[in-house]
Amino acid sequence: MKQALITLIIWATAASAQAGFGPATQRDRTAAGSRVYKLEELTWPQIDAFDRERTLFILPMGMVEQHGPHLPVGADTIGVSYEANAVATRVSQALPGWNVIMMPGINYGNSGANRLGDLPIHPGTYGIRQSTLRSLVADVGAQIAQNGFKWIFVMNGHGAPTHNIAINEACDFVSETFRVTMLHLTGLFGGDAAIQSSGDKIRAKYFRADERASFGMDVHAGVSETSQMLAVRPDLVRPVFKSLPSQAGRSLEELRQIATRPGWQGYLSSPARATAAYGRAIKEWWIDGFTALMLRAVRGENMFVHARVPESVPPAVAPVLEKELANEAAFGVKLENWLVQRPKR
Repeated sequence: MKQALITLIIWATAASAQAGFGPATQRDRTAAGSRVYKLEELTWPQIDAFDRERTLFILPMGMVEQHGPHLPVGADTIGVSYEANAVATRVSQALPGWNVIMMPGINYGNSGANRLGDLPIHPGTYGIRQSTLRSLVADVGAQIAQNGFKWIFVMNGHGAPTHNIAINEACDFVSETFRVTMLHLTGLFGGDAAIQSSGDKIRAKYFRADERASFGMDVHAGVSETSQMLAVRPDLVRPVFKSLPSQAGRSLEELRQIATRPGWQGYLSSPARATAAYGRAIKEWWIDGFTALMLRAVRGENMFVHARVPESVPPAVAPVLEKELANEAAFGVKLENWLVQRPKR
């Protein structure tokens, strides 16, 4: 979701990985005094006993979205799950005496890549309205905060601008209203120049400049996402990826031209060039970056002053997203009218 996607601010995600949110066991002692827990396996007295100042919550967020004929529709969810598990372990090792709580993941997000092709409904995409997503993240974060806990970190695997803006707004609301730290790590990751520079070096290591140029904007189900899935869940990558023709777009308008062609199969860039080795390197990049951002926050750095991607809808895609939000609003009105008018039983 992410990588080029977040950097370029459009649809997709640095997705790929193993299924399932949270560590394998309820209590995983990864180092002396460090503890990782799955929230759903705890009792409420256990949760209530945690030190409010030295407990952090990780909320992974994915998406169910078409990813071409070669990747699973849960690629974003699978990818962020893999990253969240690794980050939880690393953070717990770096913070002896702290509790790391993995929240059950939110597997539905806003705006699939099919929107790029003016397809509001698609058999591989099942999303929720932006307002629903914003409320969902705010509801969960606010309850953690009102229970007295101070640290909440959202790790997101989907790159749609409206999706990311909703998470940013929910995190800001919780942080400002309840005086806690709730951060959207994926937004900070995309806005961090040093982290993005590291990503450029990884791409340069695995592909020549002319090869990278030929990929176009690698924002959805292309080289990066396919490589990551080959690295962590190769069993879910369909062999057809090796024979898919390149669909490279070098601008948002070119991407839209590709996506609106009859019979578009739902991918961009050049998935046939994907390799597991490149995927492993990209995954480590995400895990390293997320871990560093989280540790900087708990060690006292004010992360609210840093750039975050996206802060607003990119002008080039604004018309598409405005239409999408109008459709969502109309659906909301339809639902409310139905609730008012339905016969009482």
